[in-house]
Amino acid sequence: MAFTPIVNFRPTTIRKAFLLNAFILACIAALSIELRRWLDKLQETKGLANYKKLIITLLGTYLIAICIYLLGRVLFGFGGGMLTAHKIATFF
Repeated sequence: MAFTPIVNFRPTTIRKAFLLNAFILACIAALSIELRRWLDKLQETKGLANYKKLIITLLGTYLIAICIYLLGRVLFGFGGGMLTAHKIATFF
Protein backbone atom coordinates (compact mmCIF):
# COMPACT_ATOMS: atom_id res chain seq x y z
CA MET A 1 0.00 0.00 0.00
CA ALA A 2 1.39 3.39 -1.04
CA PHE A 3 1.73 6.28 1.39
CA THR A 4 -0.79 9.07 0.89
CA PRO A 5 -0.52 12.32 2.84
CA ILE A 6 -3.54 13.91 4.52
CA VAL A 7 -3.24 17.19 2.57
CA ASN A 8 -2.45 16.82 -1.13
CA PHE A 9 0.42 19.34 -1.26
CA ARG A 10 3.37 17.10 -2.03
CA PRO A 11 6.57 18.96 -2.90
CA THR A 12 6.67 17.92 -6.55
CA THR A 13 7.86 21.29 -7.88
CA ILE A 14 10.61 23.57 -6.70
CA ARG A 15 8.06 26.19 -5.60
CA LYS A 16 6.12 23.74 -3.44
CA ALA A 17 9.30 22.27 -1.99
CA PHE A 18 10.60 25.76 -1.14
CA LEU A 19 7.32 26.81 0.49
CA LEU A 20 7.00 23.63 2.55
CA ASN A 21 10.62 23.79 3.68
CA ALA A 22 10.24 27.45 4.67
CA PHE A 23 7.07 26.63 6.61
CA ILE A 24 8.66 23.67 8.41
CA LEU A 25 11.80 25.63 9.34
CA ALA A 26 9.75 28.63 10.52
CA CYS A 27 7.74 26.35 12.82
CA ILE A 28 10.91 24.82 14.26
CA ALA A 29 12.52 28.23 14.82
CA ALA A 30 9.41 29.72 16.42
CA LEU A 31 8.92 26.81 18.79
CA SER A 32 12.62 26.81 19.73
CA ILE A 33 12.50 30.51 20.57
CA GLU A 34 9.39 29.96 22.66
CA LEU A 35 11.09 27.08 24.47
CA ARG A 36 14.00 29.34 25.44
CA ARG A 37 11.65 32.13 26.54
CA TRP A 38 9.69 29.62 28.62
CA LEU A 39 12.92 28.39 30.23
CA ASP A 40 13.90 31.95 31.12
CA LYS A 41 10.51 32.66 32.74
CA LEU A 42 10.18 29.39 34.63
CA GLN A 43 10.84 29.71 38.35
CA GLU A 44 12.64 26.35 38.61
CA THR A 45 15.23 27.34 35.99
CA LYS A 46 16.07 30.80 37.34
CA GLY A 47 19.21 29.49 39.03
CA LEU A 48 20.52 27.50 36.06
CA ALA A 49 23.61 28.67 34.25
CA ASN A 50 23.29 29.80 30.65
CA TYR A 51 25.18 26.80 29.28
CA LYS A 52 22.71 24.44 30.98
CA LYS A 53 19.82 26.32 29.45
CA LEU A 54 21.62 26.13 26.11
CA ILE A 55 21.92 22.33 26.38
CA ILE A 56 18.23 22.03 27.32
CA THR A 57 17.31 24.29 24.40
CA LEU A 58 19.44 22.27 21.96
CA LEU A 59 17.89 18.98 23.05
CA GLY A 60 14.42 20.50 23.03
CA THR A 61 14.98 21.94 19.55
CA TYR A 62 16.08 18.52 18.32
CA LEU A 63 12.90 16.93 19.65
CA ILE A 64 10.78 19.76 18.24
CA ALA A 65 12.42 19.31 14.82
CA ILE A 66 11.80 15.55 14.80
CA CYS A 67 8.14 16.07 15.73
CA ILE A 68 7.62 18.83 13.14
CA TYR A 69 9.29 16.80 10.38
CA LEU A 70 7.14 13.76 11.24
CA LEU A 71 4.03 15.92 11.23
CA GLY A 72 5.08 17.40 7.88
CA ARG A 73 5.58 13.90 6.50
CA VAL A 74 2.13 12.75 7.58
CA LEU A 75 0.30 15.94 6.57
CA PHE A 76 2.06 16.92 3.33
CA GLY A 77 4.26 14.01 2.30
CA PHE A 78 7.29 16.17 3.09
CA GLY A 79 10.69 14.50 2.99
CA GLY A 80 10.32 12.45 -0.16
CA GLY A 81 12.44 14.90 -2.08
CA MET A 82 11.79 15.58 -5.71
CA LEU A 83 11.58 11.81 -6.28
CA THR A 84 7.83 11.89 -5.73
CA ALA A 85 7.13 13.58 -9.06
CA HIS A 86 5.95 11.51 -12.01
CA LYS A 87 7.28 14.08 -14.43
CA ILE A 88 10.43 16.16 -14.47
CA ALA A 89 10.25 19.03 -11.98
CA THR A 90 9.99 22.48 -13.48
CA PHE A 91 11.29 25.77 -12.23
CA PHE A 92 8.44 27.74 -10.68
